Amino acid sequence: MNRKALKLNLPSIVGKERDYVNRAIGSPNLAGDGPFSQKVQALMAQQFGMSVLPTPSCTDALEMTALLSNLGPGDEVILPSYSFVSPALAFAMRGCRLVFADSDSRFPHIGWDQIEPNLSSRTKAVVVVDYAGSGHDLDRIERKCRERGVILIEDAAQAIGVRFGVKGRWLGSFGDAGTFSFHATKNVGCGEGGALVLNRMDWRERSYILWEKGTNRRAFFQGLVDKYGWVDYGSSFLPNELTMAYLLAQLEQVEWINRQRIAIWEQYFEAFEPLEKEGLLKRQMHPPGSDHNGHLFYILLPDSKTRRQVSRILSTQRIQSAFHFQSLHRSKFAERLNTEGQAPCPESDRFSDTLLRMPLNLSILPADVERVAGAVRMALIC
Repeated sequence: MNRKALKLNLPSIVGKERDYVNRAIGSPNLAGDGPFSQKVQALMAQQFGMSVLPTPSCTDALEMTALLSNLGPGDEVILPSYSFVSPALAFAMRGCRLVFADSDSRFPHIGWDQIEPNLSSRTKAVVVVDYAGSGHDLDRIERKCRERGVILIEDAAQAIGVRFGVKGRWLGSFGDAGTFSFHATKNVGCGEGGALVLNRMDWRERSYILWEKGTNRRAFFQGLVDKYGWVDYGSSFLPNELTMAYLLAQLEQVEWINRQRIAIWEQYFEAFEPLEKEGLLKRQMHPPGSDHNGHLFYILLPDSKTRRQVSRILSTQRIQSAFHFQSLHRSKFAERLNTEGQAPCPESDRFSDTLLRMPLNLSILPADVERVAGAVRMALIC
């Protein structure tokens, strides 16, 4: 039987994407901060209570946080080793010394217990990553950073529409600033896109200047200055209207999208339970106190050799699987940075070597989940 290919990620049209993009095409304004960009900002403010600036990517939003933090050579930034490269890039480009924290043993997040041993007199900022669309220990991390005068950046790239803790705060709203990704692989996507969450009032005016290529152009259009010019650092951090039109339609359906993905995640969790009971693998765990949005489902295998075997056999069954992040402290580029004397990150390395992601997108059916679990079983017992 020629079974369908099961893709890890598969972007889906879920609402008015075509309609909004066609409207944008007919608009005289296709550049940044146009009507659709402003609608995205208004919608996120209404849905999540967040003041945001849309960006071309989450990487751009993180670079803005590095600029807003006013850090430079000699300043240390603590961040997870198990992470995509963007948070590290943003601060490395400012000349900061990166200090990599190990993951919690239960899940690929860092908590205060992993951050605290890495603190020094030179620590100026901490970056946390809401891995797989869930948060961990954020109330404590936020409080401890505030007590020490340490800047906290929340990388919520994968965590749109998720609440955390007893107060039910939205992920992305912790610390001094947060960032989102709207890459095609995310729950809500527009090809490439992101957003900077403005949590600090004293950063907001400068955020708009950085957003506008280091100019006070926004103040000019508001009538606050009679002409605008170059006043600060900045870059082309504004996304175009076509991207924002597509994103708006996706954001309007974020609750529905997340519900569908959570349902698929729960089917995976149930389907893999027998394999975990047999000691063949471990299922994904989310941190206590956090909701999640079904962004991804992973299994943990005994070792890297087993993972390669399982991935190879899944591929022969037209099932796409993938490793995820590789420990940043083990990367080739990290060898060029000043990371000598840092503590090892064995848990990060374990996740890097044994974590395998399963296909999760809106086209996945219950029968597909059973097919994936069956193929994994076959790979493990052959």
